[in-house]
Amino acid sequence: MEEIEKRAKTIKYLKGDIWIIFLDIISVNAAYYLSLLIRFFVGGKFYTSLRTLPYIYSKFAPFYTIICIIIFFLFKLYGGMWRYAGISDINRIIGASVITSIIQVIGTLLFVQRMPLTFYFIGAALQFTFITIIRFAYRIVIVERRRISKKEADALVVGGGEECHYIVRLLNNGLTYRPVCVVDKNSIGRMMDGLPVYETLSDAIERHDIDCVFIADLDMSMEEKESIHMICGQRNIPLRDYTSFFTYTGENDSFYDLREVIQGPQNDKHIISFSPPDISDSEISEVAMTLRSGWITTGPRTKLLERRLAAYIDTGDARMDTELNPDRWKNRVVCLNSATAAEELNLRILGVREGDEVIVPAYTYTASASAAIHCGATVKFVDIQKDGDPVTHMPEMDYEQMEAAITSKTKAIITVDLGGIVCDYDRIFEIVKKKKALFTPLESDGTPLGDLSSRIQNSIGRIAVVADCAHSLGASRIYKGEKKYCGAIADFTSFSFHAVKNFTTAEGGASTWRPIYKVDNKEIYKFYQLLSLHGQSKDALSKAKAGAWEYDVIGPWYKCNMTDIMAAIGLRQLDRYPKLLERREQIIQKYDALCDELGFSHLYHHIENMDSSNHLYLVRIPGISTEKRNLFIEKMSEQGVSTNVHYKPLPMMTAYKSLGWKIKDFPNTYSYYENLVSLPLHTLLSDEDVNHICQAIRTVMKDIAA
Repeated sequence: MEEIEKRAKTIKYLKGDIWIIFLDIISVNAAYYLSLLIRFFVGGKFYTSLRTLPYIYSKFAPFYTIICIIIFFLFKLYGGMWRYAGISDINRIIGASVITSIIQVIGTLLFVQRMPLTFYFIGAALQFTFITIIRFAYRIVIVERRRISKKEADALVVGGGEECHYIVRLLNNGLTYRPVCVVDKNSIGRMMDGLPVYETLSDAIERHDIDCVFIADLDMSMEEKESIHMICGQRNIPLRDYTSFFTYTGENDSFYDLREVIQGPQNDKHIISFSPPDISDSEISEVAMTLRSGWITTGPRTKLLERRLAAYIDTGDARMDTELNPDRWKNRVVCLNSATAAEELNLRILGVREGDEVIVPAYTYTASASAAIHCGATVKFVDIQKDGDPVTHMPEMDYEQMEAAITSKTKAIITVDLGGIVCDYDRIFEIVKKKKALFTPLESDGTPLGDLSSRIQNSIGRIAVVADCAHSLGASRIYKGEKKYCGAIADFTSFSFHAVKNFTTAEGGASTWRPIYKVDNKEIYKFYQLLSLHGQSKDALSKAKAGAWEYDVIGPWYKCNMTDIMAAIGLRQLDRYPKLLERREQIIQKYDALCDELGFSHLYHHIENMDSSNHLYLVRIPGISTEKRNLFIEKMSEQGVSTNVHYKPLPMMTAYKSLGWKIKDFPNTYSYYENLVSLPLHTLLSDEDVNHICQAIRTVMKDIAA
C-alpha cells in the first residue's frame, strides 16, 4: 500500500512537468544530431566513410535519452528547480549536463564508435543551452501571463523552498490573488517563479502595493511571525499563515494539496456545502488585532458590538458611528455566547419560573422550547397554520390555536421568525391584549432579580411576547404603520450568531428588549450582565481599573458572556452585512424562478409589508412522501449539492415525546415537514453554483419521478 501511495505521489508530482519532459527528449536528441551535422556533414553529405553514422547512432540515442531523463530527475530538474528558474540554480543544469556528457562519451565508445572530442563538446554545449532555454522560457511565460492577469489582489509570499513555490503556484492558478513578490533572506537577488525576491517584508511592501501576505516558511520562529503580524497590522494588510497546513511524509518532504484552502475545492465532482461561514480578511485581521491587544474576554470590542447592534436594530444602518453618541446606544443590547443563553436569560429577566406556562410553536428548533424548560416552566406546543402563512408560506403558528392555549398561567409566547421571515406581530399583540384579563403579574420575592421581574411584568401588564429571532437579524416588518426591525418589535428578543447564520461570531447571540415603562434600561442591562457572569458585580473590564479589584456575587448564576474575540468577528461582519443580505436576495430570486417553473411551494421572503433577512430557503415538493423527500436529498448529494430539512418537529423528538407530546396532535406541522427540503443559501455561492443547484434539482426530479 505504501509503495502504491508513493507511486501515486510521484505521478502527481510530475504531472505538471510532462510537457517539459517532452521538450527535454527533443532537446537531448537534437543536441547530438546537430553535433553530428556540424562535425561530419560537409558539402551536403556525410563523409563517405561515415554515411552510416546517423543510423548507427540512432540505435544508441533511445538509451541515452532515458538515462538523461533519469539524471535530470535525480538533479531535481522536474517538479522543483525549473519552476524557480533562477540564475543561481543553473549549477543543477551544469551538473546534469556534465554527468550526461560523460555517459555520452562512454556510450558512443561502447555502442557506436570513437568520436572526435569536438563532437562531444558541441553536443554537450548544445544540450546545456537547450535545457537552460526551456526552463528560462517557462519563467518568461509565467511572468508574461502574470503581467496580463486580471486578478483582484496582489499577494506577497514569505518563505523559500518547495512550500513557497507551492503557495505561489496555487495563487497563480486561483482567482483571487496575484503573487507579485517573495520575501526570503536566503535567496536575495534571485527570481523565484518569475517573482523578485526581497530580504525584508518592509522592503517588499514599499516596492509593491500589497493586498495580502502569505506565510509559507516552516522554519520561521514565533518571534519572526510576530514581527510580520505587527508590520501587517500597522499597514492594515491581511495576513494568512499556511505553514500549519503542510504535512511532511517521508524523505521526499512532500506535502498535501492546499488547493481547497487557497483556491477552493478542485475535485472533478463539484461539491456545494449547505451553509459555510462567510469570513473575509477583515474579520481575520480584527481577530488578530484582538489577540495582540491583550484583551480577549468580554471587553471593549464586545461593548462596541452591543452599541452598533442597538443602532442597527433601531435604524437599519449597519455602519452607523455609534461613538459620536455612545450613551444613546448603550444598555440596549447584551451580547452572549449563544442564542439559547439569550432566550433563557430573556425568560429569567421576565420572571418566568416553575408553575408558569410558555406557548411555543411545534415547528421550531429545540432551543425555543428548552429555554423555558430550563426555567422550570411548562411548554405548551401549538400547531402551525395549514401549509404555513397564506402569503409567505412560513410555518407560522395558528393564531386561533395560540389564543385558545392561553390560560391564567401563561406568562410568555415564544414567536419564531423562521428563515428570517417576520411573524404577524400585529395579530399576536392583538391577541395578548385581548387576553389581558387572564394575566396575573409576578409578585416580588424580595430578591433583586425577583423585584426587577415583578416590576417588568407589572409594567407590561399582559403576557409577554418573546421573539426567537435566531434567523432574522436585519429583517423588518410594518408594525403599527411603521417600519420596525426585528429586536424592536417584541417585548424581548434573542438573536443567534452561530456559524451557520447570516451574521456570525462563530458562536454567540444577543438579547434585546423594548423600553419598559418605569423600568430603566440600565437596570435591565445590569441584570443581564449579572446573570451571564456568575452573578459577579463587576466584569473583568471593570476590575481592570486601578484599585477596582473588589467585587460581590449577587446570585449563584450562570456563565454565558461573549468574548472580544467573538465580538471582533461580529464587528467586521456588521460592516459587510448589508451586502451579504443583498447577495442572499439575488440567490433567492433565482430559486424563486426555478420553484415557479417546477411548481414547488416556497417561502416568499419579500412582500409588501415585510422584508426577510433571507436566512433559509424552504421548498415543499408537491405529491411526495417523506421517503421520496429523503431520496431527493440523497440524490442531490450525489449531484454534489448538500441540502437539509428545517426542522423535524419537536413533538417527534425523544425529549419531547417523553414529556407526553405526540406528533399526531399537530397535523399541519407534520404535513408541512413531510415533503420539505432546505436548499443551500449562503454568500459563498457563485452564480455558477446556483445554476448548478438548479440544474441538479431538475435532474433529480426527473429521476425520482421515473
